[in-house]
Amino acid sequence: MTSLYRRKLSREDVETGSILIDKRAWRFFPPPMEEFTIVVGGQEFRTCIVAEDCNCVPPPHQHYHLEAGHFRHLLDFSPGRILLVQRDAAGLYRLETAGAS
Repeated sequence: MTSLYRRKLSREDVETGSILIDKRAWRFFPPPMEEFTIVVGGQEFRTCIVAEDCNCVPPPHQHYHLEAGHFRHLLDFSPGRILLVQRDAAGLYRLETAGAS
C-alpha cells in the first residue's frame, strides 16, 4: 500500500527551500523535528518536518514545512511545479517532480 502527498510549489516554497505541508496531510509525515529518510533522484537524504509558529490569521497556529534545501537541486523546484511524496508500506518516502498544472 502506498500513500501520496501532492503539493504545487508556491513562490514561498521556492524562496525558503522548503515544502509546505497542508494541515490535512500532517499525519502523513513523521512528527516535527523527527528525522526520516527521503529518496530523491535515487539518492537518500535525512530530513525533517519543521513547525513554524504563526499568527497570519487568528487563532495562533503552526505551519509545517518539509526541509528540502539540501536536495532541491535534484528536482525542478520552481513555482507551479507539482511535487509528489510517496510513502510505501515500509514507511520509506520518495519525492519526485510530477509536472506543472
